[in-house]
Amino acid sequence: MSETSRSSSPWLFGPWPDLFFGCGLLYVLVCLVFAVDGGSVFQAVPLVVPAVMVAVTSMPHYGATLLRVYDRREDRRGYFVFSVVATVALLAVAGVALFNPFVGSILATVYLTWSGWHYTGQNYGIASMFLRRRGVEIDGLARRLLHTSFTLSFLVVFLVMHGEGNPLADPTTEVRLIPLDLPSSFNGPAIRLTLAAWLATSAAWIVLLARRAERMADLIPTLLIAGTQALWWSIPYAARYFDWLPDSVALGWDSRSLFFPWIACSHALQYLWITSYYARSSKGWSGQGRYYAFVLLAGSAVWTLPALALAPSPHAFDWNFALLLAATVNIHHFILDGAIWKLRSNKIARVLVTNVDDKGEVEDRSGNLRKVVWAVATVGLLFAVHGLVERFVIEASAQRRQDWDGVAASLDRQSWHGNVKSYDRYRLGRSFDKAGRIRAAIKQLEMSADMEPRVESVKRLISLHQKLGNPGGVVRSCDRLFELDSVRRPMPTPDLFTSGGAIPGPFMQACATAARNARPLDPALSDRTGGAGQDGSAREKVQYE
Repeated sequence: MSETSRSSSPWLFGPWPDLFFGCGLLYVLVCLVFAVDGGSVFQAVPLVVPAVMVAVTSMPHYGATLLRVYDRREDRRGYFVFSVVATVALLAVAGVALFNPFVGSILATVYLTWSGWHYTGQNYGIASMFLRRRGVEIDGLARRLLHTSFTLSFLVVFLVMHGEGNPLADPTTEVRLIPLDLPSSFNGPAIRLTLAAWLATSAAWIVLLARRAERMADLIPTLLIAGTQALWWSIPYAARYFDWLPDSVALGWDSRSLFFPWIACSHALQYLWITSYYARSSKGWSGQGRYYAFVLLAGSAVWTLPALALAPSPHAFDWNFALLLAATVNIHHFILDGAIWKLRSNKIARVLVTNVDDKGEVEDRSGNLRKVVWAVATVGLLFAVHGLVERFVIEASAQRRQDWDGVAASLDRQSWHGNVKSYDRYRLGRSFDKAGRIRAAIKQLEMSADMEPRVESVKRLISLHQKLGNPGGVVRSCDRLFELDSVRRPMPTPDLFTSGGAIPGPFMQACATAARNARPLDPALSDRTGGAGQDGSAREKVQYE
């Protein structure tokens, strides 16, 4: 496509690709499909579908940022503060967080809070780009109204996320969101006022830009992006606060964590759409397929290789490490993304608004160091493929055959990928128990309790150790129970050596009473972040049998 013909077009790739991928029309259609029959359509979609979607869209979108910053010498130098200084500082903090859960919780809180703003900023930038490409003036009041509208849509998310509520766990012992716990006396009026201001500023910029545009059709991409922003964030969080739309798969809070991969993949497609357009303006462009292969390799490596290198053992790779990895990768992505994509930059505006090719240098790509880097990245991609095959082929086959040893072996291998949750071990422990293999059941339930201490796994450990006649195991499991946040320790741990191996009656009675009164995790305390997880890898709710 020549520069002249590209300059005369208000689109990047054409109306349908731009509307579907850049403006979120594809996501709107997905929402409509899932709205046809409540949750039936959603439940009918195999879990492998969103998992593969995340692998082929969300992972590469991280790689697109890495290529944009690190692939060319002039970009590495131009963004040195962000590409080197900020990166080293972040990695140092993440290194401390590996040994200090509270530091990890701070990183997780920054990530989960910043995530909504990252999506919002991308939507605002693309909305502005489409207006400028169409010659719609967005200086002065129009620009301020548009920016304020998008900012307020995120502020709704922030206020709901950080409202009053009981924490899911102690952030000094587990990596978790640390909410600000804004008092309801402040938060309630603030949320209502913010929603009203968001609607008012949205109406104002629409009216003002409609007067400035030659045709109302010039506003369609921007209107669609604003609607997508609302569907992704503002409406679900407002629905959470006001208890609206509980049965809606796409907007209701109960399904938020499981539906989030569709949102994350829509965001990733939007990002790949615009980054590939920018990349093809450079002298080094060698085709869409080659570009996608490189961003897929880079994105896969940044997610998989840290797990392979840092996880101390399969059983120790728990949600704490997975969330810390997600926080580190995403904060790095947010920092770089905020630095490189600014329409006020002449270099960016020339490509995205006026369609002038990037005349930057073409770097020699034949160096040995570059070959080593891409070889290592290929290992990361193979590791990612192995994780998908292990989960959806090998483990699934063992489950169908009721080969519980095969399932256990598969979970051990998947643990290196961060794919195994506490509930997976709990469910396998139940299966071993039903098969009469008590010792194997105990092993899985202890892993479950180690990864994420919850009432039901500990209660079953007490019961199984009693079946085996193992007083030491019973006492250890009772201690696990007393250490839960929801349980108060009634007395010290007895010394079985001095008691002749018998559990003192008062201790056993206190343990039985605590187990009887303890309750599983309250669904009302489900992750208030909406399961944003690894920017697409949603955290499934733990709902014990």
